[in-house]
Amino acid sequence: MGALPSTRELIRSLVPSGNAFDQPGDDLKELQLEAAREAFTAHRESIPLLRTRAEETGVHEITGLDDLVPLLFSHTSYKSYPVSLITAGRWDRLLRWYTTVSAVEPGDVDVDGVKDIDEWTDRITAAGHRPYITSGTSGKVSFLNCAESDLGFLHDILEHLTCWPEPLPPEPTRRGYLLAPASGPMRSIDGFRWHADVFARPEETRLLTEDPMRVSELMGSALLRRRMAEGIATPQEISSFEAASGSREEELGAALARIVDDIADHRDEPLLIAGMNNQQFTLIQALRARGVADGSLHPDSLVLSGGGNKGSALPDDYQAQFTAFYNGVRRVRSYGMTELQGSCPACEKGRYHIPPWVIPLVLDEPGETLLNTEHGVVEGRFAFLDVSLEGRWGGLISGDRVFVDFSPCDCGRSGPTVLPDIRRYGDLGGDDKITCAATLDSYVRGMIHG
Repeated sequence: MGALPSTRELIRSLVPSGNAFDQPGDDLKELQLEAAREAFTAHRESIPLLRTRAEETGVHEITGLDDLVPLLFSHTSYKSYPVSLITAGRWDRLLRWYTTVSAVEPGDVDVDGVKDIDEWTDRITAAGHRPYITSGTSGKVSFLNCAESDLGFLHDILEHLTCWPEPLPPEPTRRGYLLAPASGPMRSIDGFRWHADVFARPEETRLLTEDPMRVSELMGSALLRRRMAEGIATPQEISSFEAASGSREEELGAALARIVDDIADHRDEPLLIAGMNNQQFTLIQALRARGVADGSLHPDSLVLSGGGNKGSALPDDYQAQFTAFYNGVRRVRSYGMTELQGSCPACEKGRYHIPPWVIPLVLDEPGETLLNTEHGVVEGRFAFLDVSLEGRWGGLISGDRVFVDFSPCDCGRSGPTVLPDIRRYGDLGGDDKITCAATLDSYVRGMIHG
C-alpha cells in the first residue's frame, strides 16, 4: 500500500481533474493552510535563506496566514547577487549565492571551467534544475530555480487550463508562429514552445530566430544602457553597441516580415501566435499594413501574449488594439508573473481567478502588514505563497498594486479574484523597504564571502 499523497500533491492534482477553480472556499482555505505548513517544513531544511528568516523572526510553525508574512522574500531577492561575481567570472561564488535562495546543493552543480554566465546557467540546467530568468533595466536578472517537477506542473497547467474557463482540447491542429528565439532560460520561451507542442501541427511552427537567447547579451545590454544613462559609457562601447543593435534589428525585422507574409497567406487556417506584448503590437501593425483586417483570423486561432509595458513604448490603448485585431479568436487572458506557477486566468466577468495552489496575501505598501479579509475588496501590495513549487520557496512580495476581492465572483465561482486595475508601486530596487531585504543582503554577503 503506497503512501498517501501530501496536501500539496492533492492541490496540484486539481489541474488535470478539471475542477481547479471550482473548490468550495472554506475547504480550500483549510487545504491551503496545511499545504503552507508542508511547504515551509520542506523548504526550511533545503533553502538557507528561509531557514535564517525563520530563526530571526521566530516563526517555527505556520498557524495562520500572518505567520507567512515575515517569511516572504522580496521580489528583488532573486537578483541580490553582486554583479561583480559575473564580471569577474566567480562562478563558484555565484553558485553559492544561488544555493542560498534555491533548493539546490552546491555539490549538485559542476562549475569547473565555466566560461560565461550562459554556460553557468547551462550547468545548473544539466544538473536537473532550471534557472528561469527575468529581465530588468538594472543590468541584473533574477534567477528563479525550478525543479523538474515544477516544469512538469507548468506543462500540466497549459495542457489542461489554456483558455480557461473554456479550456482548449490538447490537439495539434494549428500553424504556429512564435515571436521568440529557439531556446533560452525564460519561462515565456518554454511556455511558447510547450504550447506549440500541444496545440500546433508538428513541423509547422516558425520562430522569430533560430538562435538561442543568451543571458550574457541580455545583461550586457542592460548594463551598457545604464552606463549610457549615467554618462559613463565610452564612445567605443556605444559605437559597438549601436552597430550590433542595428544589425540585430535588421535581422529580426526581416524575420518578422517573413512571418507577417506567412500569416497573411494562411489567415483562413487555425493559427497559434505567441509573443510578448511589444512583439505582438509590432506584428499587428505590420499585418494591418499588409491588408489583414481586424477580426479576420480563423476563429480557432490561439493567441498568447504577455509582459507589461515596462521599458517599452507601447501606446496606452495597446490592449484595446489587441482586442480589436484578435476579435473572434481564442486568447489567453490572465494575470501573472514568472515568479508564479501558471497564472491567474480571467473568467467570463473579466476578473482574474487566483489558482488553488497560490495563497494570496495582500499587504500594505511597505510589505509588512497583512490586509486579507473574509469578504470584500482589499487594495494593497500583491504577495503570495505558491505551495506547488519544489525548486524554491514560493513566498514572495511583488511590486504590484492590486485590488483583491475575497467575496465570491459574479461568475458564480468562489473567490478570491484580482480585479483588472493592476498597477505598479514604485520599484523597491536598491532602496527596498521590505523588511527581509536588509537581512537578505547581509546574509548573502556572508554566504558568498564567508
